Amino acid sequence: MLTAVQQQLFDFLRQAMEAGEPMPTYREIGSKFGWSSTGTVRDHLQALARKGYVELSNGRSRALSLKLDLPATAKVQILGRIVAGTPVESEQTCEAHIPVPSEWVRHGKCFAVRVSGDSMRDAAILDGDIVIARAQAVASAGDIVVATLDGETTLKRLTKRGTHWFLTPENKCFRPISIETDSTVIRGVMVGLLRRRMSA
Repeated sequence: MLTAVQQQLFDFLRQAMEAGEPMPTYREIGSKFGWSSTGTVRDHLQALARKGYVELSNGRSRALSLKLDLPATAKVQILGRIVAGTPVESEQTCEAHIPVPSEWVRHGKCFAVRVSGDSMRDAAILDGDIVIARAQAVASAGDIVVATLDGETTLKRLTKRGTHWFLTPENKCFRPISIETDSTVIRGVMVGLLRRRMSA
């Protein structure tokens, strides 16, 4: 899976290939993305090579080639910010679209939300990550869900104790939230996660 920056770099290289143009040099790539160091360009290209998206030859960018047998991708909307902590009103405006593996969206409509807070850190969901969720109103115990409580939206694991349901954090500093059926709505179930980082 590519980071957002790696995806943008791969798309830039693919556009050059599809236009019949030579692959850009390290300096041209750096100029395009605002990277002053050719070492940064090299690191990103090597990351693409490790993930099987390009082949490098002698470390020269003009000698690289792109793989054509890549996993299919789809695009989903980023709907704004969601809290992994104490629920607050979430942002519901559409920020952008983001590419994800097509198998994530194979079984229904999906949306993306940007995570704010660290209540899910022990599930490896960190502040600034982007969670991909399949839109649905039902979920099973153990699912990580996007849920709205009294108009406020959060990301938690759905758990059950006896006959009662909870939205449970993955961070012992936070307490589970008891679900009241008339005030809680499941919006979606997490199917994937993207970590947006500038490093390779």
